[in-house]
Amino acid sequence: MRNKIILSCILVAVILAAFFLYGENSKEIEVAENIEPAKKEISVYVSGQVKTPAVVTLEDTGNLRGVDAVNAAGGLTDLADTEIINLAEPLVDGQHIHIPAKEIIFQEIPAAENSAPNKSAKFAQNNSLININTADKDELTKLRGVGPVIADRILEYRTNNGTFENIEDIKKVKGIGPKTFEKMKDSITVN
Repeated sequence: MRNKIILSCILVAVILAAFFLYGENSKEIEVAENIEPAKKEISVYVSGQVKTPAVVTLEDTGNLRGVDAVNAAGGLTDLADTEIINLAEPLVDGQHIHIPAKEIIFQEIPAAENSAPNKSAKFAQNNSLININTADKDELTKLRGVGPVIADRILEYRTNNGTFENIEDIKKVKGIGPKTFEKMKDSITVN
Protein backbone atom coordinates (compact mmCIF):
# COMPACT_ATOMS: atom_id res chain seq x y z
CA MET A 1 0.00 0.00 0.00
CA ARG A 2 2.80 2.34 0.84
CA ASN A 3 4.38 1.65 -2.60
CA LYS A 4 1.11 2.50 -4.29
CA ILE A 5 0.93 5.82 -2.47
CA ILE A 6 4.55 6.65 -3.38
CA LEU A 7 3.94 5.60 -6.98
CA SER A 8 0.75 7.72 -7.11
CA CYS A 9 2.64 10.75 -5.71
CA ILE A 10 5.40 10.34 -8.31
CA LEU A 11 2.82 10.04 -11.08
CA VAL A 12 1.01 13.21 -9.92
CA ALA A 13 4.37 15.05 -9.72
CA VAL A 14 5.27 14.00 -13.28
CA ILE A 15 1.86 15.12 -14.59
CA LEU A 16 2.14 18.48 -12.80
CA ALA A 17 5.68 18.95 -14.13
CA ALA A 18 4.49 18.19 -17.67
CA PHE A 19 1.64 20.74 -17.41
CA PHE A 20 4.02 23.34 -15.99
CA LEU A 21 6.63 22.82 -18.74
CA TYR A 22 4.01 22.79 -21.50
CA GLY A 23 2.48 26.02 -20.20
CA GLU A 24 5.88 27.79 -20.13
CA ASN A 25 6.78 26.60 -23.66
CA SER A 26 3.47 27.79 -25.08
CA LYS A 27 4.12 31.26 -23.58
CA GLU A 28 7.54 31.33 -25.27
CA ILE A 29 5.97 30.37 -28.59
CA GLU A 30 3.35 33.12 -28.23
CA VAL A 31 6.06 35.72 -27.48
CA ALA A 32 8.12 34.58 -30.51
CA GLU A 33 5.08 34.83 -32.79
CA ASN A 34 4.46 38.46 -31.73
CA ILE A 35 7.94 39.62 -32.85
CA GLU A 36 7.76 41.45 -36.18
CA PRO A 37 10.40 40.58 -38.76
CA ALA A 38 12.85 43.34 -39.67
CA LYS A 39 11.71 45.44 -42.61
CA LYS A 40 13.79 44.91 -45.73
CA GLU A 41 14.80 48.01 -47.65
CA ILE A 42 16.52 48.69 -50.96
CA SER A 43 18.37 51.79 -52.14
CA VAL A 44 18.15 53.04 -55.72
CA TYR A 45 19.94 55.99 -57.34
CA VAL A 46 17.56 58.12 -59.40
CA SER A 47 19.11 60.78 -61.64
CA GLY A 48 18.30 62.91 -64.66
CA GLN A 49 14.91 64.52 -65.20
CA VAL A 50 13.40 64.01 -61.74
CA LYS A 51 12.56 66.80 -59.31
CA THR A 52 15.02 65.63 -56.64
CA PRO A 53 17.82 63.41 -58.00
CA ALA A 54 19.05 61.28 -55.10
CA VAL A 55 19.61 57.86 -53.64
CA VAL A 56 16.18 56.83 -52.40
CA THR A 57 15.48 54.10 -49.88
CA LEU A 58 12.28 52.12 -50.30
CA GLU A 59 10.64 49.43 -48.20
CA ASP A 60 10.97 46.23 -50.24
CA THR A 61 7.44 44.97 -50.70
CA GLY A 62 8.59 42.42 -53.26
CA ASN A 63 6.85 44.30 -56.07
CA LEU A 64 8.78 47.59 -56.40
CA ARG A 65 9.01 49.12 -59.87
CA GLY A 66 10.96 51.96 -61.46
CA VAL A 67 7.98 54.28 -61.08
CA ASP A 68 8.18 53.83 -57.27
CA ALA A 69 11.78 55.09 -57.22
CA VAL A 70 10.92 58.02 -59.52
CA ASN A 71 8.01 59.00 -57.26
CA ALA A 72 10.28 58.81 -54.21
CA ALA A 73 12.62 61.24 -56.02
CA GLY A 74 9.82 63.80 -56.32
CA GLY A 75 8.40 62.70 -59.67
CA LEU A 76 9.30 63.61 -63.25
CA THR A 77 10.18 67.05 -64.57
CA ASP A 78 8.46 68.54 -67.62
CA LEU A 79 11.52 67.66 -69.74
CA ALA A 80 11.50 63.94 -68.86
CA ASP A 81 11.48 61.55 -71.81
CA THR A 82 9.79 58.36 -70.62
CA GLU A 83 9.48 56.74 -74.04
CA ILE A 84 12.93 55.15 -73.92
CA ILE A 85 12.92 53.85 -70.34
CA ASN A 86 10.82 51.17 -68.70
CA LEU A 87 9.25 52.52 -65.51
CA ALA A 88 7.57 49.14 -64.93
CA GLU A 89 10.94 47.38 -64.61
CA PRO A 90 11.36 45.62 -61.22
CA LEU A 91 13.81 47.29 -58.86
CA VAL A 92 16.87 45.72 -57.25
CA ASP A 93 19.10 47.08 -54.51
CA GLY A 94 21.85 49.31 -55.85
CA GLN A 95 20.15 49.98 -59.21
CA HIS A 96 20.65 53.27 -61.08
CA ILE A 97 17.68 54.75 -62.91
CA HIS A 98 18.48 57.66 -65.24
CA ILE A 99 15.61 59.65 -66.72
CA PRO A 100 16.79 61.30 -69.96
CA ALA A 101 15.59 64.66 -71.25
CA LYS A 102 13.34 65.02 -74.29
CA GLU A 103 15.02 66.09 -77.49
CA ILE A 104 14.40 69.74 -78.12
CA ILE A 105 13.97 70.69 -81.76
CA PHE A 106 14.25 74.34 -82.74
CA GLN A 107 11.83 75.24 -85.51
CA GLU A 108 12.70 77.47 -88.44
CA ILE A 109 11.30 80.94 -87.99
CA PRO A 110 10.22 82.74 -91.18
CA ALA A 111 12.31 85.87 -91.91
CA ALA A 112 9.18 88.07 -91.93
CA GLU A 113 8.55 87.27 -88.25
CA ASN A 114 12.12 87.66 -87.10
CA SER A 115 14.84 90.02 -88.27
CA ALA A 116 17.55 87.55 -87.13
CA PRO A 117 19.14 85.26 -89.75
CA ASN A 118 16.94 82.29 -90.69
CA LYS A 119 18.41 79.18 -89.02
CA SER A 120 17.24 75.83 -87.79
CA ALA A 121 19.07 73.49 -85.45
CA LYS A 122 18.65 70.21 -83.70
CA PHE A 123 19.64 69.73 -80.09
CA ALA A 124 22.25 67.01 -79.34
CA GLN A 125 22.59 66.02 -82.96
CA ASN A 126 24.76 67.21 -85.87
CA ASN A 127 24.66 66.66 -89.63
CA SER A 128 27.25 63.84 -89.68
CA LEU A 129 26.18 60.24 -89.16
CA ILE A 130 27.42 58.27 -86.16
CA ASN A 131 28.98 54.91 -87.02
CA ILE A 132 27.49 52.46 -84.51
CA ASN A 133 30.36 50.02 -85.21
CA THR A 134 33.12 52.45 -84.18
CA ALA A 135 31.50 55.07 -81.95
CA ASP A 136 32.59 55.34 -78.33
CA LYS A 137 30.19 55.81 -75.42
CA ASP A 138 30.22 59.63 -75.65
CA GLU A 139 29.35 59.55 -79.35
CA LEU A 140 26.60 56.98 -78.84
CA THR A 141 24.93 59.09 -76.12
CA LYS A 142 24.55 61.90 -78.70
CA LEU A 143 22.01 59.73 -80.51
CA ARG A 144 18.37 60.48 -79.81
CA GLY A 145 17.02 57.93 -77.35
CA VAL A 146 20.45 56.69 -76.19
CA GLY A 147 21.62 57.40 -72.67
CA PRO A 148 24.63 56.00 -70.79
CA VAL A 149 22.96 52.65 -70.04
CA ILE A 150 21.91 51.98 -73.65
CA ALA A 151 25.34 53.15 -74.89
CA ASP A 152 26.97 50.58 -72.59
CA ARG A 153 24.65 47.90 -73.95
CA ILE A 154 25.59 48.79 -77.54
CA LEU A 155 29.30 48.54 -76.68
CA GLU A 156 28.71 45.23 -74.88
CA TYR A 157 26.77 43.89 -77.86
CA ARG A 158 29.64 44.80 -80.21
CA THR A 159 32.14 43.11 -77.88
CA ASN A 160 30.09 39.92 -77.67
CA ASN A 161 28.71 39.73 -81.24
CA GLY A 162 31.00 41.77 -83.47
CA THR A 163 29.98 44.65 -85.69
CA PHE A 164 26.48 45.48 -86.86
CA GLU A 165 25.91 44.45 -90.49
CA ASN A 166 23.15 47.02 -91.05
CA ILE A 167 21.57 49.77 -89.00
CA GLU A 168 18.48 47.65 -88.23
CA ASP A 169 20.72 45.23 -86.26
CA ILE A 170 20.90 47.83 -83.49
CA LYS A 171 17.37 46.71 -82.53
CA LYS A 172 19.01 43.51 -81.21
CA VAL A 173 20.38 45.56 -78.30
CA LYS A 174 18.20 45.36 -75.19
CA GLY A 175 16.31 48.62 -74.74
CA ILE A 176 16.26 49.63 -78.41
CA GLY A 177 12.87 48.87 -79.84
CA PRO A 178 11.07 50.15 -82.92
CA LYS A 179 10.28 53.59 -81.41
CA THR A 180 13.86 54.25 -80.36
CA PHE A 181 15.16 52.97 -83.70
CA GLU A 182 12.84 55.39 -85.54
CA LYS A 183 14.30 58.27 -83.52
CA MET A 184 17.90 57.39 -84.40
CA LYS A 185 17.80 55.72 -87.83
CA ASP A 186 18.55 58.89 -89.79
CA SER A 187 21.58 59.61 -87.60
CA ILE A 188 23.41 56.26 -87.73
CA THR A 189 25.48 54.26 -90.17
CA VAL A 190 27.51 51.05 -90.18
CA ASN A 191 30.03 52.21 -92.84
